[in-house]
Amino acid sequence: MPEISTTPSGLPVRVPQANLAEPLRTDEPQVADERDEPDDPGRSPEEIKRMMGSYQRGTRQGRSAAAEALGNQAAEGEEGQ
Repeated sequence: MPEISTTPSGLPVRVPQANLAEPLRTDEPQVADERDEPDDPGRSPEEIKRMMGSYQRGTRQGRSAAAEALGNQAAEGEEGQ
């Protein structure tokens, strides 16, 4: 069994590409091919503002509905006691 070196804190030292299959091991780092990105301006600030506002309204409505449902259930549960 090969000797495993450790760090001062007792952790094993990482050996890059040690667990890769032989054909995948390289001596030089792999660099992804640079692709020409299409000119996509993305979303406009107004569109993002609209989307985030819609998200916020939905969250508020959901929380209100949940609180109302829990409030009704608590009130119904207290009537039976």
